Amino acid sequence: MKSVKCGFTIAALFLTVTIEAQELVQKVSFSAPGGKPLIEVLEEFAGKTRMRLVYSKADIKELKVKSIKCDNIPVNACLKDITSGLPIVHRLRGDLISIKYQGSDVSALGDGRVSGKIVDEIGNPVISADVSIAGKNAVTDSNGDFSIEIPSGIYTLIVKVPKYNVLRVEKLSIVNNETNTVSFVMRSASDKIASIKEVVITGTRKADTQAGLLALQKKAAQMSDGISAEQISKTPDNDLGGTLKRITGITTIDNKYVVVRSMGERWNTAAMDGINLPSTEAYNQNFSFDIIPNSMVESVIVSKTATPDMNASFAGGFVEVKTKDIPNENFTTVTMGASYNDQTTFKEFLTRKRGKYDYFGYDDGTRDFPMGLKFTNWENPLFFEQSRQFKNDNFTNYATKADMGSNFQIALGRNYKLKNNSKWGFAGALIVRNEQNKLEIDHTGRGNWLDTSYLLSDWQTTGSNPVEFYNFKNQGASYNYNSTVAGMLNFGLQLGKNRFSFRNSYTHIYDNTLTRITGWNEYTSGSGLPANAELAYNYFYNGIVPNNDPEQIKTLDRPYTNNANYPIYQTLLQNKIEGSHKIGNVAVDWFAARTGVASDTKDYTLHNTLYNFIGNEIIAYHEANNSSSDFARGYIENKETDYNYGASFKWGKDLGDFKNDIKAGYAGVSKSNTNFQQKFLLRVDEKVTGSNLMALQGALSEWLDGSHYVPGGIGWQTRPLYTDERYKGKVEQHAGFIMFDNRWKSKFRLVWGLRAEYFKYELISQQLDPNDPQNVYKEAVEDKPWQFMPSANFTYSPTSKTNVRLAYNRMVIRPQFNERTGLPYFDPIANGLIHNTEMVSSVVNNYDFKLEWFPGLGEIFSVGLYYKNIDRPIEREGYISNEGNLHLYNGNSKNAELKGFEAEIRKNLGFITADSFFEKLFISGNFTYNDTKVISFKDRTKTTDLDDTYEVDRPLYGQTPYAYNLGLMYDGERLGISLLYNAKGEQYITVGYGYNGEEIQRPYAVADAQLSYKFLRNRNLEVKFNARNLFNRVKEFYNNFNSYSVSKGGSSQTEREMLELLPGATDKYDKNIDKILFRAYSGRIFGVSVNYTF
Repeated sequence: MKSVKCGFTIAALFLTVTIEAQELVQKVSFSAPGGKPLIEVLEEFAGKTRMRLVYSKADIKELKVKSIKCDNIPVNACLKDITSGLPIVHRLRGDLISIKYQGSDVSALGDGRVSGKIVDEIGNPVISADVSIAGKNAVTDSNGDFSIEIPSGIYTLIVKVPKYNVLRVEKLSIVNNETNTVSFVMRSASDKIASIKEVVITGTRKADTQAGLLALQKKAAQMSDGISAEQISKTPDNDLGGTLKRITGITTIDNKYVVVRSMGERWNTAAMDGINLPSTEAYNQNFSFDIIPNSMVESVIVSKTATPDMNASFAGGFVEVKTKDIPNENFTTVTMGASYNDQTTFKEFLTRKRGKYDYFGYDDGTRDFPMGLKFTNWENPLFFEQSRQFKNDNFTNYATKADMGSNFQIALGRNYKLKNNSKWGFAGALIVRNEQNKLEIDHTGRGNWLDTSYLLSDWQTTGSNPVEFYNFKNQGASYNYNSTVAGMLNFGLQLGKNRFSFRNSYTHIYDNTLTRITGWNEYTSGSGLPANAELAYNYFYNGIVPNNDPEQIKTLDRPYTNNANYPIYQTLLQNKIEGSHKIGNVAVDWFAARTGVASDTKDYTLHNTLYNFIGNEIIAYHEANNSSSDFARGYIENKETDYNYGASFKWGKDLGDFKNDIKAGYAGVSKSNTNFQQKFLLRVDEKVTGSNLMALQGALSEWLDGSHYVPGGIGWQTRPLYTDERYKGKVEQHAGFIMFDNRWKSKFRLVWGLRAEYFKYELISQQLDPNDPQNVYKEAVEDKPWQFMPSANFTYSPTSKTNVRLAYNRMVIRPQFNERTGLPYFDPIANGLIHNTEMVSSVVNNYDFKLEWFPGLGEIFSVGLYYKNIDRPIEREGYISNEGNLHLYNGNSKNAELKGFEAEIRKNLGFITADSFFEKLFISGNFTYNDTKVISFKDRTKTTDLDDTYEVDRPLYGQTPYAYNLGLMYDGERLGISLLYNAKGEQYITVGYGYNGEEIQRPYAVADAQLSYKFLRNRNLEVKFNARNLFNRVKEFYNNFNSYSVSKGGSSQTEREMLELLPGATDKYDKNIDKILFRAYSGRIFGVSVNYTF
């Protein structure tokens, strides 16, 4: 029987060789009319001669042939007639016809490259797979990657690896100066079959060659979505801030911050190369993703459920960025861009005195703050000596014109081959960016700013509207000057089955926000009545004299202008070394990393500009008042250093169709943080003047130049707490885990296990203001030192394109250092002080159910349900003091329950018409809905399990009840178009003990558009146009204080329990009832960038 098979094989080979030899010398008769497209002629010719073709459709699609008639002449001679007079060259190699558009340096076909990833059936990389094509070989590294450079043409690629079926990919096209990026899935050879099968992929259909990417999406143990380097390269985005919203289920804020499942930044965790990233903001838990350049990114995975090996704490999502170390091919990319804001650029822009290096984000000494000063008052001569050390005038406002935003980026990657299929390489990037934007504040009623509405007490008897509105505004602008310098440099070394990486990232941000708001309140030269403020507003801005009586000008409520300037310098430096090894059947991974974050707020300044109405003139002046803290300057230094380290071991044990992986490991982190604040108040020498206040007439620069820091003048005073105390804390965290991955055939998979985590927070010292009546800080609350976090992810795959998923995991979200400092922080936009109360960790129990269908590569239809129970959620709650000031408290509510629904769709429109415009067109959309109930404490100072609580139906802090994204993207060979629409429902910016303390952003949506085009022969010059916030929708924030103004009676209840809605009012925004707390416009931003790769 074997001899018969051998005979058939020899006969088949002989017949094949004979036929191919005949084709090489065959003659052909062929004709085509003049003016017919060259591509159509070539396809007809190849079909008639049974030859294969390779060409770039984009290069020759516009070419047309002259009249052709070949009468029984050799194939090569007929090809010359077909291409005669056209700017192309052709080559006949066996049965392959290669066509190349003729450039200045084209004399023969050049080289191309095939690179990609080999993965197994569950998406894990296959190591040491042998890849061969055109007589050249490569071995996949520990990431499953390979890269081979070969001459242009059409080839057969073969992948071999023990215990897997041989993979044979036929008709793989390689084009000159281009990289064909592919991914393949290896199928395990059955233990019941003695010989290895051969799996053959014919043709070059994209859905086949990128099956590995589809496997990563479908076969992930946890519920996740992601985007690969290949997909990122086909978007017109320069940084991850713009790219993340292309991932299903993700919304971004300001193209920087992520919202997952409509849950804001506080509930998400960001990580880079496996290391959790600290916040890029000093007093909010946010990470700004726009500082990471796309050219450095290998992939982004957003996990919505957890596995035991994940060092993460989230209730929304875990966003993990993986950067490149050894690139598959050498690259150098240079990008330059500019942006225009239609309400800022080339218009008046207010700023404080700038330094020489502000554009690059570094201080030249302009904002140096004296250090080591001691407590003194005007009775001590040292008071004036110390005051003279404040040599810089950082109070005077200067008017200039805002420049266009600018962006420069260079990325570089190199790959070097060593002996025995080993290699090393590096990838680096440098970014310099500057933006100048203005937030146009149309009105604010936050904090003690006077509200434009007035609740009438006699509305029931008069039958009038319960709320009366007045026509005045507290208005101004916030001017933001932002400079970013960021760099990355990663090295990688692959030695057989051992891989080492050294990753380094550096980001430095200078963010200077000057906020100026002019308006009225009841504590600054006013009656506190909105009717009187309306009269003063009309006179101040429009010159309208009340009742045409000049005498009434004297009694008008005076406005004032609040000035706040915060220059913040932030630096993030992360270094990580890691190794990956394969020892027999055991995979070993280890890492060690250092992350340092420094945030310096240098010489921040606060002061008010006051106004007098004298005759027909409005006179501006300033005032030093020993009874007030309005005129102040200060310095905030915050430094955090994290050391992360860990190791894991993974091995497999297969029993027929039942396959098992076991993974065990350890991860530890040691953190330390120091926060030091200084604050100085401008004081009058009342020992000489006999008065505790002094009017400062004229320019501030003359008062603060040092000449008035003398007896009888003014000076800067601090308090002991700002000289001798500082906050210091440290954290030790250690976790061990074990995880089991059980699979039966290709139908069922269960990934389960346990993570045990030890957490110890130690308060070393604290900086407190003992005279602050709003200070509610107590001794540090002890968290449970040990937390056990089980998780299970079950997947049933009835077909190769569908998944049914069930998941459970327990997660612990820890308070961060910036939520433990004792001194409050003033937010000029919120017009309130941010305080930290005693907090404990939030414990989250997550339950998920999801149905997924993957009809094709990059396509998904899914629906899911989820339930979250959060014990002690951390929220920011607002409280209005008796003086009308806003205080924001970070603290724990008792419990929250969240029920949600989500749906996702991403679909290619190629099914409408094959080989057409629609093949490159994608539509996408996702929708998330949440229903949340929160149990809050009645008293912010009483938060034990025995203290009184109340239940309320509302979203959590930072959460929205719904969010959705819509997208349309065209991905052509040269042309790229994307239209994105991101929308969210009402978002709770601050939750309130009472209705007057809460703040809700009304539903908001942003529309973005991007257009890109690739020029030159090799399409390596790309020009991108983008437009952000196309409709410039207003940002409006409100509360329901006016709506809930009917008393139900009772005295032991909370404000929420005592009040009910006015007739006709709702718990949503009511235009003629509810007060607007903030209304602003950020402007449309139009940008252009040029990207050149060589």
